[in-house]
Amino acid sequence: MRKHLFFTVLLFLVFAGLASAQITEQELKVQKEKLQQQNSSLKKEISELNKDLQRNQNESKTSLLYVQNLTQKISAQTKLVNGLSKEKRFIEDEIYLIQLEINKLSRELGELRKEYRDILVKAYKNKSVENKLLFVLSSTSLTQAYRRIKYLEKYSDYQMGKAEEILAKTKDIEKEKAAREKAKQEKETVLAQQSIVVDELENEKIAKQNVIEEFKKNAGTISNLIAEKQREQKALNTEINRIIEEEIRLARIKAENDKKAWDKAARTNTIASFQEYLNEWPNGDYSNAARNSIKNLEADNKGWQTARSNHTKAAYQTYLKSFPQGQFASTARLEITKFERVEEEERLAREKAEREAAEANKPVEEVVVKEVEKPKPVENPKPDPAPQKTFDVKTNTAELSSEFASNRGRLPWPVSRGQIVVGFGPGKHPVLNIDTNNDGVDIATNKGVNARAVFDGEVSSIISIPGGNRTVLVKHGTYYTLYGNLSFVSVKKGDKIKRGQDIGRIYTDELGNTTLNFQVRNGADKQNPELWLSKN
Repeated sequence: MRKHLFFTVLLFLVFAGLASAQITEQELKVQKEKLQQQNSSLKKEISELNKDLQRNQNESKTSLLYVQNLTQKISAQTKLVNGLSKEKRFIEDEIYLIQLEINKLSRELGELRKEYRDILVKAYKNKSVENKLLFVLSSTSLTQAYRRIKYLEKYSDYQMGKAEEILAKTKDIEKEKAAREKAKQEKETVLAQQSIVVDELENEKIAKQNVIEEFKKNAGTISNLIAEKQREQKALNTEINRIIEEEIRLARIKAENDKKAWDKAARTNTIASFQEYLNEWPNGDYSNAARNSIKNLEADNKGWQTARSNHTKAAYQTYLKSFPQGQFASTARLEITKFERVEEEERLAREKAEREAAEANKPVEEVVVKEVEKPKPVENPKPDPAPQKTFDVKTNTAELSSEFASNRGRLPWPVSRGQIVVGFGPGKHPVLNIDTNNDGVDIATNKGVNARAVFDGEVSSIISIPGGNRTVLVKHGTYYTLYGNLSFVSVKKGDKIKRGQDIGRIYTDELGNTTLNFQVRNGADKQNPELWLSKN
């Protein structure tokens, strides 16, 4: 009983496995194609890294960029080896499933051939026309004879159908065999590629170890360079803070004087006072508000002159509707009051005349009302005191700052090509166990590359620290970008520069490293440049 149960379970698992194989065959092909695409991308990445490695190795054996690219290549190669192993397994599974299909088709073909052989034997025994004719003539009725004729026709079609089915099944088997051979060739190709990549991977690991040994040989020199760089950066940072703080102080004084001039113009509230402000501060924080105020006052004056020339109640009411807080609003209301007083006197005179005529019991005669003299307009009235207004105006500096800030994570890189080899803030040297601290990021690039502006701005200062290289500080409103370690610069203080414009040549040190120190600051606050630069 137990033995019977065991075989029952075993058969169930076998058939379940076959059903699973049939379900996942298409999925297997999709996964294999996806894996092949990933492996293709890795091969392309390795090819690009090979070009960079060749270029960097020619420049320096202790280049941080070379070490970083070598590490990336080893990582990509390791992923590729694993990917090729997976691809090989997928192909083996595919071959297995194809073989299962071939076996199934072969079994079905055997059954078909057996059936067809039996049909042919039976047909041979009854091949004579006389037998078929006797078979029909021996019918007991016309209906039975008709059915036997139809049976013979269908039997003939059945024979032909079985022959065609055998041919189709044979073609299916040949097709599956061809697919199996193709899969086997793919497997051989993958195995060959895997062998090559594994050998290259071992060579690259040895190369990386050699580079690390080279770094260790030059550890003293590199440590001294890092220490010197830290001293230079500290001195540079002190100078940058001084420059930025001074600019902030001057900007604060400028803003205060600007505000005083604006308050004076706003209190006077005349075209002349606002024009005087603009003459002194054409690009001031309130220059737009001053221009708008001049336009409003001119429109107010024009509206008042129209109302005054017409000198009617309706004209003054139209002025008040357009300029309820205008310069001449109180005068317009006074003129309207005069017109309303005259209208009231005329109404009272008419009512009095009507009452007197009614008392005398006689027809009411037309009452001639003496025309009241039309009020004269006030000559050149002084404008009403202007109400205090609160202007929600952004300064030019704020607009520039907002424009720069809106590009966070989208700024172009300050070099045509390169990689960040030392990140922002405290950290460790990528190879040697040396503490570092960076106010920006160090971007390694190739010898002879120029630094370029990441955004429109103005050259705020060019700093040269004794014993160090040049640094260019560019202002973008309240934001600053800094380009350090330049052997020479191609701009000067006060220059207006555009995004992408060359700033200067990046210095290449005695070990062959060409590295730009790039910083971003909001005032004196240091920012992480990686968060500002585009990911592409």
